[in-house]
Amino acid sequence: VPFNFGHTIEKIAAVGGGMMNLPKYAMMQSLESMKGAPETVLWDSVNALKRPGAEIWGHLNPDLNVKSEVTGCPMYFTPGKHWPADLAQAYFGNKTIFGMLRDPYERLVAMFRGNLGAYGGSYPEFFPTCDVNGAVKKMMKDYLAGDVYAGECTFVPQAEYFDAPFGITLAVDNRRFPDSMNEVFAKHGYSDFKIAKDDIFHVTGCPNVWAGDLDCETKALVRQVYARDFELLC
Repeated sequence: VPFNFGHTIEKIAAVGGGMMNLPKYAMMQSLESMKGAPETVLWDSVNALKRPGAEIWGHLNPDLNVKSEVTGCPMYFTPGKHWPADLAQAYFGNKTIFGMLRDPYERLVAMFRGNLGAYGGSYPEFFPTCDVNGAVKKMMKDYLAGDVYAGECTFVPQAEYFDAPFGITLAVDNRRFPDSMNEVFAKHGYSDFKIAKDDIFHVTGCPNVWAGDLDCETKALVRQVYARDFELLC
């Protein structure tokens, strides 16, 4: 699920924690830009960089570096129900499908604070003054106007990633991250996968804004778009 600490999770699973492993993670990420390279070449590079016992999840997995015909987003940001059946079966198989579940208000504020352009959007009319309310209101109005797969599918409701087939069956509480994720790792046999607080990738812009800055109209729009997400949180 985009903007739910997936980059942190995939980094720990692929190369491990600590600053010393960031260069390896950056090199794995850069493989995505090698358009047209044979998958065998990409996998050879990934295998050379990965930690012992690694799992190659998300956008570090070369098999997922293709665009969805349904969403137009990379497959790793696309809900599993929209994946081609053969790819979904190969990637998920009979594994437990887990995903972070995050408060929609907090998630949208993080997108604004990230200001990452293609990923999550960029709001030059609001960012210089840290007007998070204006930005989130625009996000919701754009979504309701039909721009549902914008920003690399970051505005798709989290609930769609829970839909069958190939939906999330194990929700991980974002409010307790990283402890919640570390507990899941340990329970499922990944006792050497552990996320420290210093391993977490954070947004840094407009550090003084939060969900409490959203007005009633904006919150109502968020609840309209993400009604099913709020139900999942309950």
